[in-house]
Amino acid sequence: MRWTHITLPVGDLDATVAFFTGTCGLSLVRDRRLEGGSTVWLGPAPRPGQDPDFVVVLLRAEVREPLDHFGFQCEHREEVTAIAERAKAEGRLVEGPLDYGGSVGYFAVVREPSGHLVEFTHGQPLRGLGA
Repeated sequence: MRWTHITLPVGDLDATVAFFTGTCGLSLVRDRRLEGGSTVWLGPAPRPGQDPDFVVVLLRAEVREPLDHFGFQCEHREEVTAIAERAKAEGRLVEGPLDYGGSVGYFAVVREPSGHLVEFTHGQPLRGLGA
């Protein structure tokens, strides 16, 4: 068994797709609207000939309760700073950037167009968490 996706209701599908592709670096994996569906699938760009390991399925629907937050690890601290500055200019910065060190690292929290929170970090690796 493996975890393959999470479905996220969003108020403005196009704005949310633009946020996750432009700000978070995700790729459009499948646009079901082109097939008569109502969802858009986003994820890390798969290698040629490979399927994505995990996708976020965006569904145009009422957002009853925003997700606590998604987490994205940035390769460079400056990426977190740039995202926070852009979010602040757009009125979507919630917190940061702050450096808590340790397992938290340097981070900023941004509200995406449908109200869900997205955390961008540097220095918060998943290494060493395996059993």
